[in-house]
Amino acid sequence: MRLIASLAVAVVAALLPVVPAHADPAPPGASVASRDRTLDLRDAWLERADAWSARGSGPVAARPSDPADGSGEFFWDPAAPREQLCGPSACIHYVTTTSDAPPLTSSTGSGSDWVRRNLEVTEQSLATMARLGYPAIPSDGGRGESAQFDVYLADISRAGLYGYCVPEAPVPGAPGHASSYCVFDNDFTGFPMPADESLRVTAAHELFHAVQFGLDVAEDRWFMESTATWMEEQVADTVDDNRQYLSAGQLGRRQTSLDEAGTGLGIYGNWIFFQFLAQRYGVDAVRQVWDLADAGPGRRDDFSVQAIRRFVEGRHDSFPDVYARFVLANLSPQRGYDEGSSYRVEPFDETVRLGRGRSTWRDRRIGVPHLTSRAFAFRPHAAQHSRLRIAVDAARATGAAAAVRVHLRSGRIATLPIRLKRGTGSRVVRFAGSHVRRVVLVVANASTRYECGERTHFACQGIPRDDHQRFDVTASLVRARR
Repeated sequence: MRLIASLAVAVVAALLPVVPAHADPAPPGASVASRDRTLDLRDAWLERADAWSARGSGPVAARPSDPADGSGEFFWDPAAPREQLCGPSACIHYVTTTSDAPPLTSSTGSGSDWVRRNLEVTEQSLATMARLGYPAIPSDGGRGESAQFDVYLADISRAGLYGYCVPEAPVPGAPGHASSYCVFDNDFTGFPMPADESLRVTAAHELFHAVQFGLDVAEDRWFMESTATWMEEQVADTVDDNRQYLSAGQLGRRQTSLDEAGTGLGIYGNWIFFQFLAQRYGVDAVRQVWDLADAGPGRRDDFSVQAIRRFVEGRHDSFPDVYARFVLANLSPQRGYDEGSSYRVEPFDETVRLGRGRSTWRDRRIGVPHLTSRAFAFRPHAAQHSRLRIAVDAARATGAAAAVRVHLRSGRIATLPIRLKRGTGSRVVRFAGSHVRRVVLVVANASTRYECGERTHFACQGIPRDDHQRFDVTASLVRARR
């Protein structure tokens, strides 16, 4: 996204820790600071890049090894001895004294076991991303005294940080791309998970940020964080640290916009949307969306939501219909996701029992902001032998979607779209209490229209054009056919 982010946090080169002042409380074990640091630094780098653009060059971010006087929060003491361990794709840089030194215990008598483990995990993470089709991280031209990608170990856990990555310099000939480096905590002590598990998810998440900087360094924050958290599922699947954020995303808060990136942890919980795409279209779907967002010369450079919609439409699907199916998957995660039996789900907005004197339910002017949804459940009385007619009328046709899911007592389910013509449509489904456990209705606002560049926390820093969607819904019993 060539639009340079102007919502930067005032983060200076000293890399002081930033915690959003109004962030939602973190789930147990979650560190808000550790999850916000990388893109706070990205935003600050973009501010400097904007200022440097008039000079025909870009900023270079300081590394832990850079300052000669050792000043700054996360810079090494210049007197500390320095070492590095390199593999085919990466080098781990560390010091052997001061609080920044990693554990130096060696089972072989030659080199630190923990440093070797950092290199092994880094190499494995980068190899997995390469197998998934993502490009290599752009070269820094040997600035870290090595041709490989540079990872620094430092005592950053004292600031609540697991790790972070920083864009460093624009790639020559590709101003939308940036080289970068990463910093991992030197020992991961004091965190809820074992050190090795913390290392694995940190490497998966942060190294994918470095890959992203090589595709579009100015891309939307929600897209970067959601896909980086999704990458944890591909690289460190058995750790499952990303599950703690699901309640903050649309699995737990479907009335918060998918692309909301202002405060809270929803952008991390919304990795589940990309898991939905991966299961529907194959794991390569996420890479193909990023390919559409690539800001390199001659590339499409779509912004996040635009790239997703274009990808879905390229598979001859309607994005509103696919988004509605995503909402339904979240309502029955044990059916919708490979590991969904372990996910907790948000209750329905309302549960209505029809029959025995109540034959109709109606709700007018149901508010549904962009990229959100509402969900209702209808239950028949056991003796009821009827069908259920559901009528939906959207105030705006753009992006409006509706679907029903019939849950049978046999355990089978049937998912049926409600085709909205000019925003209006209806569907009649089985509702006999002897056969039907419940009928679930979803109404969704899947509009992807924005006035971009308005300095908001939504996609393309835009103002959603269809954020005031309203639905009228009527559910009524009709006589069963004989």
